[in-house]
Amino acid sequence: MAEKGKTGHRQRLRDRFLAGDAESRSDEMLLELLLTFATGRKDVMPLAQELIRVFGSLSQVLSASHDELCKVKGMGQSSTTLLKVVDFIQSGTTSTTTRPSLPKGAAGATQQKSFENLPVEQTPDQSSSNTVNKKPVESKEPSVSDKQPVKEDGTSTGSIVADIPTAPQRSSRSSKKQPAAKKSTRRKFQVSNGYFLEFDQLARILHFLMEHRDAKKINRKTLQEATGLADRQVESLVSMGAAMGLITPGRQVLTPVGLLIAEQDIFIEKRGSLEWCHYVGAGSFRNLIWFEIFNRLLAEASPMTQEEWNERMRSDLAGKYSKRTIGKGLYEEVRFVIDAYMERNFSKLELLHRSSDERLYRRRYTQFAPLVLSAMIYDFCATKETHLSQVGEMAVTPGSPAVVFGLDAASFRQQIEGLHDRGWLRYETTHNLDQVRLKPGFSALEFLTAHFEDREPREDSKPSPGGIFQ
Repeated sequence: MAEKGKTGHRQRLRDRFLAGDAESRSDEMLLELLLTFATGRKDVMPLAQELIRVFGSLSQVLSASHDELCKVKGMGQSSTTLLKVVDFIQSGTTSTTTRPSLPKGAAGATQQKSFENLPVEQTPDQSSSNTVNKKPVESKEPSVSDKQPVKEDGTSTGSIVADIPTAPQRSSRSSKKQPAAKKSTRRKFQVSNGYFLEFDQLARILHFLMEHRDAKKINRKTLQEATGLADRQVESLVSMGAAMGLITPGRQVLTPVGLLIAEQDIFIEKRGSLEWCHYVGAGSFRNLIWFEIFNRLLAEASPMTQEEWNERMRSDLAGKYSKRTIGKGLYEEVRFVIDAYMERNFSKLELLHRSSDERLYRRRYTQFAPLVLSAMIYDFCATKETHLSQVGEMAVTPGSPAVVFGLDAASFRQQIEGLHDRGWLRYETTHNLDQVRLKPGFSALEFLTAHFEDREPREDSKPSPGGIFQ
């Protein structure tokens, strides 16, 4: 009877999956279904749950190495082989189409939606499942691998617009220096477009863009074909990469910092990479919801629940956006930020926490990689077009390293004193001063490069296109 019960359970798993049951698409149930094909006459649900607990998600289970999987009790050769075969198939390396090889550990091609049940009705054109199941439209452009040159009139015979490489831009957030008064203040309401921040999926995009670093522009159709991701997935991943300063929006090419991180930490797993991406993502005024959460709600308000966050921002944004945008888009973006900091790679920073009564709060972050913090300070001053900044003012200015990491003035001064002792900036306190003075010849990009190369930063005697000191 027990064996019949297990057989029936397995059949129900398969039937529910084939019927498109939403609950059957959870990480645990998908993994359980996979394991049934490798393990006979045994309840594999506990093993599936343990694998998710150890590795964090289905995509991370699949991308785990053979040795890592074998360390989990209950994982035999058949189960391990099956999971690695699925990972291999998802990587796209079996295709006869020419594609760049993916970094080791890249996960599958299906990015999770940030939630299943929306508070308002979802329109058909916004459904990711419909997008995935639609028959791809044949591209009228030549293959990516053709890499044909640009014509004199600016048009391209291929889907990547090639261009002669220009000198690398030194500005960490923007490739063009603009006066502060002329910078666009248009804010992006939806960064995620309803998706979670899947770092392994973003790594696919970064890898392709790194392989085509000399391109002037790469369109989304090319990225879709090269990575095997759906069009809306590509759109959301590019949007998230742009929000963190890694991808140039509109052109879909890597920024100088994006190229550096793609070369050094493509899955954005190291603390220094996460510190920088948090600083840019949460500190950019353009990223409306992300910015408001870390610079307003967590900085100025008492701990609130997720729903109270939604209500607070609904009230603040009423009349500025349509009711549908505020209703659906706000819910998506708040969920995206919470998930990124509590379930994804950003959780390593331990910034965002939830109390027993479901209230969200932030802890002060002080474990900075010194070179990365220096890069933040230099970048922040560059956006203000100054080489001199008051510490007390910076400690309360939205978008500053102090505010986005939850530091008060005293804690921030302590961090700056450490950088002063290293000789990377000057902290001036004599004659009643309390200010940071940047040193000529240094830039945010140089500090980040020195961090990843594990060396001291070097002064650059050449002019920096995006920096302060010419």
